[in-house]
Amino acid sequence: MELSPILLVFPALWILYRAFSTHAKLPLPPGPKGLPFIGSLLQFVRDKKNPKPQWAKYLDMGKTYDSDIVHINVLGDHTIVLNTVKATDELLEKRSAIYSDRPPMYMVNDLCGWDWDPAHLRYSDHWRLHRKLLHQYFQPRAINSYYPFQRKEVSVLLKKLLQSPENLHSHVRHHSGSIILRVSYGITSQEEKDYYVVLANRAIQGLIQAVNHGSFLVDFFPLLKYVPSWVPGAEFKRKAKVWAQYATELREGPWQKLQAATAAGTRVPSCFATENMEKFDSQLEEMGEVIKNCAGIAYLAGSDTTVALVLSTILMLIHHPEVQARAQAELDSVIGTTRLPDFSDRENVPYIEAILNETLRMYPVTPLALPHHSLEDDVYEGYFIPKGSTVVGNAGAILHDPEVYHDPYKFNPDRFLVRNPPPNPALYAFGFGRRICPGRYLALDSAWLVIACILATSTIKKAVDDNGNEIEAVIDYHDGLVWHPQPFKCRFVPRSSEALMLMQTGFENEADVE
Repeated sequence: MELSPILLVFPALWILYRAFSTHAKLPLPPGPKGLPFIGSLLQFVRDKKNPKPQWAKYLDMGKTYDSDIVHINVLGDHTIVLNTVKATDELLEKRSAIYSDRPPMYMVNDLCGWDWDPAHLRYSDHWRLHRKLLHQYFQPRAINSYYPFQRKEVSVLLKKLLQSPENLHSHVRHHSGSIILRVSYGITSQEEKDYYVVLANRAIQGLIQAVNHGSFLVDFFPLLKYVPSWVPGAEFKRKAKVWAQYATELREGPWQKLQAATAAGTRVPSCFATENMEKFDSQLEEMGEVIKNCAGIAYLAGSDTTVALVLSTILMLIHHPEVQARAQAELDSVIGTTRLPDFSDRENVPYIEAILNETLRMYPVTPLALPHHSLEDDVYEGYFIPKGSTVVGNAGAILHDPEVYHDPYKFNPDRFLVRNPPPNPALYAFGFGRRICPGRYLALDSAWLVIACILATSTIKKAVDDNGNEIEAVIDYHDGLVWHPQPFKCRFVPRSSEALMLMQTGFENEADVE
């Protein structure tokens, strides 16, 4: 977050009022005292000297105050960070009736145009309509029908990795985006898929920056949204204008094309949007916006989490060749070498699942997820949580808790293969309570098939330069809503002539899937 003295010159009385407006008999959770008027605002300013991700800073804060719950005061607003399973389970799960709201997100909703996103909607009947619709189409029993699309896109991905591994990140993004475009809108045209994948990537980059809690001063001082964009220090307004254009086009573009095709009598493959348009034909005036919103966010959220998990897993496998070798031995033993792994093989190759679980634990796709908002005054462990507090579940801290995951900074898939394994990281890595990501099952399925097929056919190795020297794949992450590894290079070396043939042909029986 960039601070400008001009933007901080506002009436101190307003801040004082916010700071002293809550009266409670019990103490607030421990936390940094902060500075007069601005509180702990500087905690959210990125410090180049401390490159730790925000979740790790929150974890350090909890250790400093010897508490699993931390309070941060910024301009009179209360932010409560929950660093343990115990705290998130008690508040965000058991007391979800009062912790399922979202805080006002002025930057991302008011300025960047994401107020339609179901993930950002306030806790209400309107939100429940969206949640119900998404749950019906993305629950485990429903996503089996998407297997043909996933097989087809994995076949495409394997060919691309063989031909141009230097474009790994682009290939993975196109793979996951193509699946969601087909599921959400019935889009099968390669030209259309390419266009919307690029557009979604631009929209995602803006969203990740805008939604990250504490990144912009306007979220703490909403009057700033009325500051003209030409004012020094108001770069956030100029950024928001560009990001809003991407958000609008992402929501409206594919929806309008779908409606135009339907009106013209053009056949559109059955998908989330068309099925619901038919289902709610007599209620489209009410449900049309809900369907459009759900289709838009399913595409956005589902593709981005899959990309993050797949790339993180590939990065881990580069750094742990012994894990690769063991996984390949398991695949060869159970499946053989004449076909690709399929979803029906999943329970018989537990080590692949363990690799994905361990990657998700070490590098959770959403280490802080989106913040919750308390609807009532509450008490936890003798601490007062004021109504209107921003409540953050720290999945990164939970998944690195040595009390739950022994030696948490060591990559060890075996921890999930013991008789009594620790909790599945997916319980925390996709959000909490009633706000957990409904697309998590599709993301996990897609990631599993990609990794299983890559390991069955190739060995992932470090890239080499023109002189044959290996190029290190550095483990470095972009700190944002979705935790992506920074770009790295690698090679996919076919394990045999049979494996090469499998990479070239893929799932042959899925070639004509519409």
